[in-house]
Amino acid sequence: MKKRKILCFIFGMLIIPAVYALDSASALQVEINELSKRLAALEKGKEITEKEEDWMDKISFKGDLRYRFQYVAAENTNGSDMETTKSIQRIRARFGLYADVNNFTTAGIEIRTGEASSGNVTLGNHFDGFAVSISLAYFEIAPKEATYGKVIFGKMKPPWKQTSNLIWDMNPEGIAHSYKKKIKNTTVISTLGYFRVEEKKMHSDLNLGFAQLGFIQPLRENVKLTIGGSIYSYNNAKNFNDPILPGNYAVEYRTLEGFGELEFKNVLPIKLKLYGSCVENTLAPSKHSGFCVGIKLGDAQKGKWEAKYDYRYLGLYATPAYFADSYIANGGTGIRGHRIKAKYNFFKHLSGGVTLMFAKRTAGRTRNKNQRVNTLILDLMVKF
Repeated sequence: MKKRKILCFIFGMLIIPAVYALDSASALQVEINELSKRLAALEKGKEITEKEEDWMDKISFKGDLRYRFQYVAAENTNGSDMETTKSIQRIRARFGLYADVNNFTTAGIEIRTGEASSGNVTLGNHFDGFAVSISLAYFEIAPKEATYGKVIFGKMKPPWKQTSNLIWDMNPEGIAHSYKKKIKNTTVISTLGYFRVEEKKMHSDLNLGFAQLGFIQPLRENVKLTIGGSIYSYNNAKNFNDPILPGNYAVEYRTLEGFGELEFKNVLPIKLKLYGSCVENTLAPSKHSGFCVGIKLGDAQKGKWEAKYDYRYLGLYATPAYFADSYIANGGTGIRGHRIKAKYNFFKHLSGGVTLMFAKRTAGRTRNKNQRVNTLILDLMVKF
């Protein structure tokens, strides 16, 4: 009897710890499983966060604000379609989002205030605020391994080379192909574009076909020459209303442009650029030509300041007035005159500018005679 009691006691002493250990192991396993789940959730969250960070690294934001004072003094002529003198205050605001979609695709969207060409809004409408529009909405496909350029879809910045804004000062809408290739010391540039100007349901649309070919040639180590030619071809213009002049477009437009630019770096104490362009509408019977010649000193994008001077003439029917420079002589075609422009960077992302224009609007614009139009513009701009 005593032996049984002793054996039962020994058996109990062995079994009870084993059962306790088994229960402890089960509880520990439950805790381990719970920790594993938490760790997996943390890892998943980390992956999501890393993916979000990677995507955010591919997105950039840009914006700027400009405050402008503008004074226009126009000669008082009978039949003029313009105020004699005018003092104006204006604001322009722009904000854009740009993304690297993948290794060969980029996209951009920009909203801004005001007019289609300048983005300006004039102050003085009972504090009602400003109209806002989409000024850029595009995506660009350019495989890095490809040697055939890039294709752009949507509303884009002008994809072609410009030495001045004589005949074009807007963002076109449509499809464009841009190509750049270096052959020995010469770089070949070309652009093809097809843009929708105006759509009509009742008859053919107004479209713009564009083509450009140019060459960039180093002449010396610090001297570079750029030359080229462009064609702006509109179809059915006479069937559409002219946004600037009364009635429909008076002529059809096939405007040819030749341009050139001679750039000097480290030759003089400051950067120097000479530039020019000439245009001809081959479908207009008269007032069909134009030109611009100018000089630029310094570079405000890479340095502290820059200054420009140019003289320009643009015949009334050389190009559609709506797309031409919108400032000199109140913008458009049928103008000639001088433009002096300077810009200075006060601090990082804070700059100021002054522009003087002494110009004439031709008789076709003022109905019966030429009209002198002088303009002063003062700008203050911040970027972020």
